[in-house]
Amino acid sequence: MLDLSHERDVIDELWDLVEVKVQLPSDEAEFLAKTGPLPRCPETKRRFHRFHFRGKAILYRRDERLGVFTRDVSREGIGFLAPTQLLPKERVMLRVVGTSRLILEIARCRRITQGCYQCGARFVPAD
Repeated sequence: MLDLSHERDVIDELWDLVEVKVQLPSDEAEFLAKTGPLPRCPETKRRFHRFHFRGKAILYRRDERLGVFTRDVSREGIGFLAPTQLLPKERVMLRVVGTSRLILEIARCRRITQGCYQCGARFVPAD
């Protein structure tokens, strides 16, 4: 298995090859700087706590590859910013540092700005 630093290099190389990338609404360095657990919201219906999980990732959707930024992760799912709108119940694959490809089912997607959609997805067990 590759060392974590080499896996980042692989993601960076794939990122450079992807034609469609998300346009962050804020500075990239500022976005990537957040770490640790997210504050708990008293009204939340979430079963598991979320943690910041910031980084570049590659999203595989049908026959296209998209450059996305991951936002947060929990035991059940992951949040990310995508360059195009994804539809609820749509199945996609996500490649992030430290894992093989994750199979996801889109739960929600809302537009933040042109070229930036905030998405939430649940992990789908591999068949």
